[in-house]
Amino acid sequence: MEHIHLAAIQSASRTAAHAHAGMTRKDGTTPYIVHPARVAALVGHCGGNHIAIISAWLHDIFEDCTPEACSLAQETLQTLPLPEGERKKIQAVLRALTKNPDLPKEAQIADSLDRILTSPPEAVLVKLCDRIDNLVDAADRDESFRTTYYRKSRLVLEKLRPAALSNGYDKALGILEMLMDNAPGSQQS
Repeated sequence: MEHIHLAAIQSASRTAAHAHAGMTRKDGTTPYIVHPARVAALVGHCGGNHIAIISAWLHDIFEDCTPEACSLAQETLQTLPLPEGERKKIQAVLRALTKNPDLPKEAQIADSLDRILTSPPEAVLVKLCDRIDNLVDAADRDESFRTTYYRKSRLVLEKLRPAALSNGYDKALGILEMLMDNAPGSQQS
């Protein structure tokens, strides 16, 4: 990875830290920034490039943060020290990963998955790694939440498996499949 890529990743991580400041995960104690940090690390571990890593850092801002944080993230995206085509790819990945709040809740994941499949391939890897991290956290949630989350995770696996394999993201796919196979309450119905 080149110096310019590392500088862009650092800028994205600072923006994510600022955007998620004061937020916690569902457990009410873990700082929220831990999630994008773990997703970005997992993306890198699974062979993701700088576009995927930057997208991982920023992936929840447009869905979960204040309008001010979204404006800051948009400004960061426009000023990343990367070629315009790469900045546009990151924006396309983030649009695909962000659920459409105008759709009914049950339709949002399918819509997002459809958009991921027509976006730059980095969106597939970020979504898989996001699911992996969320599944680890879901193990401590109540059975009703886990059942719903595992059902949606099976949909993620089913829809993204071919794209993951064709883009060389089999490591992330394998981790997600293993978590699904071993997750309590995840038996197929």
